Amino acid sequence: SNEAKVVVMCSVLLQYLKIYGKSENHENDKARRKTSAARYDIITSVIDSGLEATEHLDSNISGKATLDSIWDRIIATVSSLLLPPADNRYENYAHHSKAILNIVAIVLPHLPPRKFSLAETMLQNGANQAVEVAFECNEKNHHDGDVPYALVAEGAVHVFLSCFMGLCQKMPTCPAVSDLTLKILGGTVESEDLFSENAVLQSKTRQSLAIAVCESLKTTPSQDLLVGAFPLLCRLTNVENDGLRRAAGKILGGMNLSEAISRERQRAEQADTRAREIEEENIAMLEEIEYLQAENEELQRQLAVFSEEFT
Repeated sequence: SNEAKVVVMCSVLLQYLKIYGKSENHENDKARRKTSAARYDIITSVIDSGLEATEHLDSNISGKATLDSIWDRIIATVSSLLLPPADNRYENYAHHSKAILNIVAIVLPHLPPRKFSLAETMLQNGANQAVEVAFECNEKNHHDGDVPYALVAEGAVHVFLSCFMGLCQKMPTCPAVSDLTLKILGGTVESEDLFSENAVLQSKTRQSLAIAVCESLKTTPSQDLLVGAFPLLCRLTNVENDGLRRAAGKILGGMNLSEAISRERQRAEQADTRAREIEEENIAMLEEIEYLQAENEELQRQLAVFSEEFT
């Protein structure tokens, strides 16, 4: 039954958060990697089965308090995947980024709109940390065989993609989307070509993140978001990276500019109309105030005359 699936999911997620929602220093690298792979498989399977049942229950009962706690637990679990402890961060990005991307893609379609604000914070934090780690890896010693920094940076881009695409699809009007778009695309078109090894790696990472932004923008239902990104997308068509130029070109080619311009013109006309109405209301209010002031002065004068007659 749906209830049984939800109970099993909640039990598994609770145990996961208790055991793995914190540092895992007690395991060596090999053991941790083996148990982590199995853990992600279990979490993916359980969430995939339980979410549909939870959504069905949510749409068929009036009381949401109990289900709210379940949704909160799901979001907390995904947050722990997107924001792993510092001592385990590289491990997660290097070896489990695609599993994380898959889990985020499974969770978001089932979330009720009342939980979008929590999900927005989760995705924004996940995206920001992924960007931070991706660039951080470029500053590390890539000759250090203990940590696969190139693989970590690649995985961080995958995690960023999962978070940013989720924001574009479910919360395209939230400030995080425009902030991240400006940060990534703006930084890409304004970055200068340098010749140090780190600068080359930084440029490659920045371009990968920019392509992830473009791939995400292609999935958004919001034309307003695309109109806002239009100037940056146009500038991207002049960069040297062929993949980035094509990605930006596909978005621009799919935009209905005439409709967008018409919509913006209509909004401007509505704003002008409302501004005129407000101005007319203000003028009428000032006239009313002047009339009342004149009435008050006349009453004061009559009162003074009346007082003089009786003194």
